[in-house]
Amino acid sequence: MLRPQHSILGLLGSRLANSLKMPLMNSRKSPVNDSMAIGLLADMKKRLIWLLLLGAGFSLFAQTNSNASIFIPPVTGIGKAQSDNAIIAQMLTNEIKARKGTVGRSMRGADFILYGTIAPYHQEQQFFHDYLFLNAEDTSTDITIFTYNSMLRDSWQQVYIFQLILKNQKTNKAILLQNLLYLSIEDVYDFFPLLMFNVYSKINVKQTADTHTPSKRVYTDTEDWRNKWLYLRASFDFPITFYTLEPNGLIAGTAAYKGNFDSPDRVQQLDNKTIALPGMTVGAEVQLLDWLSIEPNFQVGWEYLNDKDFINLATGLQLKFPLKFSNIMLEPYGAVSHPIFPSSSGVFKSFPNVALGGGFQLGVKGWGGTGSFFIDVNYMYYFGDAVIHNPYGDALISKSSEKYCPEPKGIHYQRTVLGLGIGYKFGIIDRR
Repeated sequence: MLRPQHSILGLLGSRLANSLKMPLMNSRKSPVNDSMAIGLLADMKKRLIWLLLLGAGFSLFAQTNSNASIFIPPVTGIGKAQSDNAIIAQMLTNEIKARKGTVGRSMRGADFILYGTIAPYHQEQQFFHDYLFLNAEDTSTDITIFTYNSMLRDSWQQVYIFQLILKNQKTNKAILLQNLLYLSIEDVYDFFPLLMFNVYSKINVKQTADTHTPSKRVYTDTEDWRNKWLYLRASFDFPITFYTLEPNGLIAGTAAYKGNFDSPDRVQQLDNKTIALPGMTVGAEVQLLDWLSIEPNFQVGWEYLNDKDFINLATGLQLKFPLKFSNIMLEPYGAVSHPIFPSSSGVFKSFPNVALGGGFQLGVKGWGGTGSFFIDVNYMYYFGDAVIHNPYGDALISKSSEKYCPEPKGIHYQRTVLGLGIGYKFGIIDRR
């Protein structure tokens, strides 16, 4: 049989209850004494609660544990009104946040679980044998049990019981059981400071944990968007493409022949080119580790060169290293890209097969906390020259029955890209 172990709060409460002739800490066999409860005033109840808190404060002064994550499942059972469950659940959440605590988003990622249930109370119930939903195998040997009566002024009405159980997730054992008998939801509200004080008294005391269980990082409700197994990424890009002229086959390294016969305009001066036109990227980012992600993607770019429009297609791969802060996630990355159909435009004689570079993404929380808005900045260097057709090579030029073609046949450029983008990543499946 489980036996309650009372702290300083319990001992003080028991003595005060005896002196006031009020069943605040109930016995095992008679948890409610209607004749003693009828007629007590509400202000006496509130004064008693604060006396208990003051007395217990000596053993728990200055103790804090705001890093502990508490998960709150939905409050179960049936109360006086259908809204009682939702109201109590919101009270629990508000109390934890008011104490700068962390409300966990899932049971697996939390340090503690705080179960709540409500049900009609019957006199024959035995608190230490017939818990509403707490089995003996779920409890630890040092479980603390408190039982409180609200001021039951109208004893002929149906009495309800609110049961609050604190479970240590690391040991998988319940460490605190609190029973509150009440007539209305206002009674529960009045006792909440005392109930939550007991909860944090247990949390702030170092619990016995399984030393062989590896520690887990706790993700809070504001961190979930940074910790997904998969992100589906789409972005609008504005790449700035630089074509730097190479001297291969050019006159003095900067000019091409329009025709190799005597003509005042036979030489065309060439220069560097800068092209800034929109594009887009779609991809799938897999977060392999808390600090490592990989993203294969597909890139589409629009370009205009030598008086021709064309589409540049490429496949890419990014290796990212997420840095997670309170409100943002910074992802520096290295990248490789492989062009697919750049020469189909008729503009290029040849095109580099690979580009290497890197950049970073800066993301903030998105819709519903499941994804993120981000900006992307990157720089890519293409290995090998992008060689375009001589723009004056479409027609042969003749003189004295001889035909001449412009030279050189191909004009070489070094291609680099400064990429700017803005997009959204849809997160799928939490990492725990």
